[in-house]
Amino acid sequence: MTFPDYFLLSIFYFWASSTALSLGIGYYTIYRPIMAGMIAGLILKDVQKGMLAGAVVNIIYIDFVSTGGSFKGDQCLTALIAAIASIAFNLHPLEAAAAAFPFGFLGILIWKYRLKINNIFVHIYEKKYTENKAPDISVYDGLLPQLLLLLMSSLVIITAVLLMFLLNNLINFNNIGVLYYIGIILVVISAFNILHKINNKYNFIIFASIFLAAMLFDIRAYILFILITLILIFKTDKNISFVKNKFTGKIKKIDLVYSWFIWMNYSHSCYSYERLMGLAFAHSMKNIFKKLYNNKYEISEAIHNHTEFFNTEPNMGTPILGYIISLEEERKIKNQSFENISYIKKGMMGISAGLGDSFTQVILAPLFVSMAVMLCLDKSYYLAFIPVILLAVLILYISYKGFMNGYFKGKEFMLQRIKDVKQSKLKIYFPYMFSGILGLSMSRLLFNNIRPLENIFTLLIIIFASVFTYMRKKGEL
Repeated sequence: MTFPDYFLLSIFYFWASSTALSLGIGYYTIYRPIMAGMIAGLILKDVQKGMLAGAVVNIIYIDFVSTGGSFKGDQCLTALIAAIASIAFNLHPLEAAAAAFPFGFLGILIWKYRLKINNIFVHIYEKKYTENKAPDISVYDGLLPQLLLLLMSSLVIITAVLLMFLLNNLINFNNIGVLYYIGIILVVISAFNILHKINNKYNFIIFASIFLAAMLFDIRAYILFILITLILIFKTDKNISFVKNKFTGKIKKIDLVYSWFIWMNYSHSCYSYERLMGLAFAHSMKNIFKKLYNNKYEISEAIHNHTEFFNTEPNMGTPILGYIISLEEERKIKNQSFENISYIKKGMMGISAGLGDSFTQVILAPLFVSMAVMLCLDKSYYLAFIPVILLAVLILYISYKGFMNGYFKGKEFMLQRIKDVKQSKLKIYFPYMFSGILGLSMSRLLFNNIRPLENIFTLLIIIFASVFTYMRKKGEL
């Protein structure tokens, strides 16, 4: 690998780990292993190998959910290392994923210490505010945390790559045949674990049926993709609309759009243990208060009010921000106190956080990303981009619509959104669609031009995982 390779990988890993410069959709797109593997492959001039390695890592992390500051492993870092290993050492994707899997825990260090160090930026901001210096929130929520993340990301990715090459020099991954079987165990256990979590009586039947059908009749992934797309079009909710209300006060549409833009790019920029999204919320209000107030100290005080603790799902929870902007506009006119707004904000954030994560991270992301994985494993590399693009568009739509409707319709829209999510038909159909996708993906991965002995061993692992999952499920009844 050359210096430009290390440089590009560092920049990409920073970008994928940050919400900045990706409108918040980076977490659902470029951070996912299949896309991270593709980028690593692009840098190292073997896109297909990179995508395949990323797809395998994606199955291992298929039930990945990060909520409220929790972080169980860095799937993006794992995918980058797996793609590099597959290309540099000519490893099978399963072998590369097995070799890279431990490196995912190295990425936890970034998350852990990033949240701790970000507390320092919060304290510096608070100190300058108490000194009546009217600090610029964009410096402490944007610039400094992002420079920190760039430094930490570069150190971690370079260290991980060097460690991998050092390990290969010591033990030579190509001579460790057991890596292949470790990879099989990781993906099989992960697949059965998520099927167990779905807790639907038909999911194992659908999984097994599609798995066997793909083996026996060579069903192509694009057929299942088209079928699921038709189900999504004709059977799920299609409440697509945009706000057409008129702006009558000081705040105009361009102000809301800019505030939404800041929120989407910096919602997790200065994520800290003390405030979580507090500084990001205040950052998104900066241009609003500059429109409402003329005195810089009044602007600074209004911004500081919103640096209090705040946490929600950044896309489903956008009606809160829109609603708070309308309340702040009203507060300026009526000269009211901030306390009532603070109570409303805190009251709305909890339920939107839990419900939002259960929809975007538990249903939307796994469904669309798993379709991309399925298409990739079936060698439909170009088609694999379509589900990822659709997911990105859907996330942006949910976020933007919520922000605008929150401004005009207030808490009623947030309550309606909660009701819509609870009654969503997508939640009903998700277990069936996802189980079928996973079945075809596993069939393509595990029984695709490999040796008979490996076929037998793979079957034994699947049988063991099936029995283990059944006993585990029976024990919980």
